[in-house]
Parts: sequence; structure tokens; C-alpha cells
Amino acid sequence: MPKLEVKTNKKLVLKNVIVHEMKNIKMSELEKELQKFERNLKLLNVQTFGPLITKNYGMSISDNGEMTICCDAMIQAHDYKQYQNTYIVHDIYTAEHCAYIRFEDRPEYLNYAYSKLDLFFYENDLVSEGIIYSVLINQTSDMMTMDLFKPVKRL
Repeated sequence: MPKLEVKTNKKLVLKNVIVHEMKNIKMSELEKELQKFERNLKLLNVQTFGPLITKNYGMSISDNGEMTICCDAMIQAHDYKQYQNTYIVHDIYTAEHCAYIRFEDRPEYLNYAYSKLDLFFYENDLVSEGIIYSVLINQTSDMMTMDLFKPVKRL
């Protein structure tokens, strides 16, 4: 059995979702922006449940070589509706028809999971919607568990 098994036609379903949009963030500042979002949730005493989810949907490189990314940080929260003036909120958020991989290994090998998904799309003549969802289940200094969902464009 391969270490990274791609499963198809999976569905990501989130309930009571708070979304923090981050558009054109410098790659070098992405981690800082995610930490700021998590700090704000703690300061607001948001009653979260489940892992942090990121939705990556765009990347660009400027003329001077600086990479920027567009992504959303999402978290599920029991009291999500009271934050609708601060963040985007959804009762239910779904991503259907996804290729899926569960990654469980050292964090430095995570790029292999992304590459395996890309290779799967190539080998199966699939078209991506240009989005990938990363669900961080658990992380220590030497081990990471992350679920990756990549929606297939329906023609």
C-alpha cells in the first residue's frame, strides 16, 4: 500500500464556519497572518472546535520575484454567528468532488503529498478548480497529520 493514497469523490463539509480572507499576502508573512487570526480568535474568546483549515486559491510572482498568495483561514465555532460583523460566516461550507490525501509523516515531506495530488490530476486527465484545502489535524516538531482536498472541475 502506498504511503500516499489518493481517494476520489470525497467531500469536505464544515459547519458553523468563520472565514478570514487573506488576499495577496506575501509568502514570507503567511504564517504570521495565520497566527494573528488564531490570536484574534482567542482574544475574542471564540468557542472553536475542530482543526484550522486553509483554502489556497491563488499565487502570483511579482516582477521583483516576490511571491504572494490568496487564501482563506477557516475555523468551526459554536458561537460563529456573533462574529459576522468581523468575519465571513457560513452555516455550512462544502467542497465536493475532491481528490483527497491524508498525509502522516515528517513535516519536511509534506510537499510530496501536494505533488502526488498534482501527479494524480495529470495522470487521470483531471482539471482542478485551482483550489486546495489543507486541514491540519495534528503537528509536532517531527510528525504532521494533514488532510488535503483538491476539488475536480466538473465539465
